[in-house]
Amino acid sequence: MIRVIHKAFDMLEYLAKEPRRPRKLNEVSGHLKMNAGTCANILKTMVQRKYVDQANVRGGYLLGPMIYYLSRLSAYRGDLILAAEPLMADLVKRVNETVLLVILRGRERFIIIQIDGNQNVQVGRDLFLQGQIYQTATGRLLLAYSDKKVFNDFVAENGLPGSVWPEASSQSKLESALETIRRRGWVSYKASGDVIGIAYPILESNNVVAALGLFLPAFRFKGAHKTAVMKGMSATSSAISERLSVK
Repeated sequence: MIRVIHKAFDMLEYLAKEPRRPRKLNEVSGHLKMNAGTCANILKTMVQRKYVDQANVRGGYLLGPMIYYLSRLSAYRGDLILAAEPLMADLVKRVNETVLLVILRGRERFIIIQIDGNQNVQVGRDLFLQGQIYQTATGRLLLAYSDKKVFNDFVAENGLPGSVWPEASSQSKLESALETIRRRGWVSYKASGDVIGIAYPILESNNVVAALGLFLPAFRFKGAHKTAVMKGMSATSSAISERLSVK
C-alpha cells in the first residue's frame, strides 16, 4: 500500500514538471518504470478524485483541479513570504539585482520567492522549482546549516560534489567547507557563465529555515556596488529573521 502511495506522488510530480503538456499512459508508466495496468489503475483513481485530468479515454493526463484547489489558501510558508517579500523588494530597489528566497526539503532546493531587478515579483507554484545543491550558493549554505541526519542522508543519496566543488571533493573536505560557511555566516560562489551567487541565512527561533540569495554577473560585483550588495544582503537577512522571531 505504501509503495502505491509513493507511485501516486511520483505521477503527480512527473505531470507537474510540464503542467500544460498532456502525458500519455505509456509515457507515465515508462518514466516511472511501472506496469502499464497498475499505472492506469492509479491514474484512473486520481482522475475520479479530480487530482488528474484526462481529456478522453485515450487522451493524455494533466494535473487536475484538486491540485490547484488544495493550494488556493496561501502560498507555501505564507508567514515566511509575508515577512520576507517587502524587505526583499526594498533590497532589489536599492541594488537592482535578482533576489530569491530558498528552502531545503530533503535533497531538494526550492525557490519560494524570486524578485528580479525589474521588480517582477514571482511567488507560487511556477517558482516552486527544484534545483541543484552543490552548484548554488543558497544550496551550499542550507546544506551547511542542515542537521547531521539530513546531511548524512543527502550525501548517501547524492554522493560527494566531485568536480562541481573541488574544494569539497572528499567527505572530510566537504565537512570542512561547510564548517567554514557556518563560521563565516554567508556564502559567495562563482558559477559557470561568470555569475556570482551570494547567500545569507534566514533564522527562525535560532534555526536556519531559509536562505536569502542574490545573483549577478561577475563584472558588476566590484567596487561600490559590491559593497552595497553585501551590506544589503546582510541587513536584509537579519531584518527578515527579526520579523520571524516576533511573529
